[in-house]
Amino acid sequence: MENCPVSDDVLKRLLNATLNAVSDVGTQLPENQRAALAVYCYRRAHFRKLGLSLARLCSRPALVREAGHAGEMIHAQALSAGPVPEFERPESPRGGKPPVSLHIV
Repeated sequence: MENCPVSDDVLKRLLNATLNAVSDVGTQLPENQRAALAVYCYRRAHFRKLGLSLARLCSRPALVREAGHAGEMIHAQALSAGPVPEFERPESPRGGKPPVSLHIV
């Protein structure tokens, strides 16, 4: 199982942040840690938008070092997605019930 490259506190702040705050917090991390976190988040469907937002702050070489060809694909997808609106909650496919999250409060 892959470990999160940042503390639970930093991950929690990012999950609760708006797009501007993600940029602020993300740029405070060293690039190799930011790339590792972008890949970590991207690989989890419920964190994918956060991963793409963080990937926009990374250089292509940093993402490639972290994840090889997958890093190259994440970089391309992050750049082609354009600006991301504020994080939206996914629509519930379960008849109005909120989605299940693995986020520890």
